Amino acid sequence: MGGFIVTVLIAVLVGWLGNAISPGRMPGDGWIASLVALIGAWIGAYMPYFNVFGPRVMEIALVPAFLGALIATMVFGAVSRIVKQTS
Repeated sequence: MGGFIVTVLIAVLVGWLGNAISPGRMPGDGWIASLVALIGAWIGAYMPYFNVFGPRVMEIALVPAFLGALIATMVFGAVSRIVKQTS
């Protein structure tokens, strides 16, 4: 349970930061970005051979979780801008 809480905290932080530094605002005012970041953090934290480096808190590798959340948020931001431009 503690690992899930750490993953959620990382996701909320990265979703908020992604929304703050992206050139255009993300839909959902950051909440959808946080949800996408949660999925990315979960994938990064539990992916085999990727979660072996960096510090761990409650069995969650922080660096891979952060990188997964960051990559997912960046991809979501890019896709949302492309969809917004085409419509």
